[in-house]
Amino acid sequence: MPGVTNAQLLDMKRAVTPNLPKMEFETALKYAKYPITNRWFRDDKKTIHAGDGIKRNIVLDPSGHASHVRLYQRAPINVHDVQEQLTAPWVHARTYYTMERREALQCRTPEAYVDLLKVRRVDAMVDLANLMERCAWVTPVSADDDLNPRGIPYWLSFLANGATSAGGFDGQTIRFAGGTTATSKAGIDGALGKNALWRNYGFTYTAMNLEFINRLRRAFHATDFVAPIMAKDLSTGYASNFRLYMGLDLLCEYEQLATSANDNIGSDMDKFHGLTTFNRVPIIYAPLLDEMTVVDGGGSDFAPVPVIGVNHAKFFPFIQEGDWLHEDDPPPSAELNNVQVTIVDSSYQYFCLNVRQGGFIGHKMIPSS
Repeated sequence: MPGVTNAQLLDMKRAVTPNLPKMEFETALKYAKYPITNRWFRDDKKTIHAGDGIKRNIVLDPSGHASHVRLYQRAPINVHDVQEQLTAPWVHARTYYTMERREALQCRTPEAYVDLLKVRRVDAMVDLANLMERCAWVTPVSADDDLNPRGIPYWLSFLANGATSAGGFDGQTIRFAGGTTATSKAGIDGALGKNALWRNYGFTYTAMNLEFINRLRRAFHATDFVAPIMAKDLSTGYASNFRLYMGLDLLCEYEQLATSANDNIGSDMDKFHGLTTFNRVPIIYAPLLDEMTVVDGGGSDFAPVPVIGVNHAKFFPFIQEGDWLHEDDPPPSAELNNVQVTIVDSSYQYFCLNVRQGGFIGHKMIPSS
């Protein structure tokens, strides 16, 4: 590859890039499993064509027009605005990879250059995958944080400090990563009585035992989780929307309980076509749940060890058309004239259309502050 110029190097990159693997999260090294980038952004994502953010409507306080009446009874006709609007801003992620003109010379052959380009590009994508996996399981820093996405604990909130609950729609307080709290999700305040339906289901548990299983059963019924009937429903069809997520320790405890289960709980916990399931809904190992902590209100962190059920028909990532894994020609640099920096941009946000049906969260009790 003698005497290659920056222009020639750019032409080579343009020719090679379309033949490299598709811009998907295909290689991941830091975590054992990547459920967000390998499943959410592959199968569950929704695309928005335009707009400066995400906006959706929901009815939380019905008009109350329905009633019993007598013959010829006059009825007042009123119009009520029953819709509330959910809003969320786009967040923007970036990664990049570089190539120096003289590195191409050192490669000697086009094949060696392609291999080097592939390695640099994969490394950039792995770094982006790590970022998105981590952010999916945490809240933003504060209510005003528009830099970081709104992960699962933003939409499916933990119960109050010191609460012990067999289960109920009491998840309304967001514990932000910076230590503050709020009850308004996506612009709707779940603490207000008229917005009581804007609260997610949650329960607490003390150990992996029959009580845990019973409370998990209650969560399934209360949030209308649907168990698949056929094996194919685990990967396709409506039933594939429902998934349970656990960290490694809790998952191992669950499998140990399933192995030694008696007739009272065994039918819910048995293996289904080689998968670890509860009521035939697959349990997905989410490594970052092992690291999840929340602020207990007194300034200290608490490991909640959660089990999280998600209905992916209601909760999913939105991506912006035209700015998802967008890779463009490297811009020229006056300071680094021999360096080509290829930037990969993405605009996205995690979003829940309905927190009451979006899933549930079970966790160990958070101590009172």
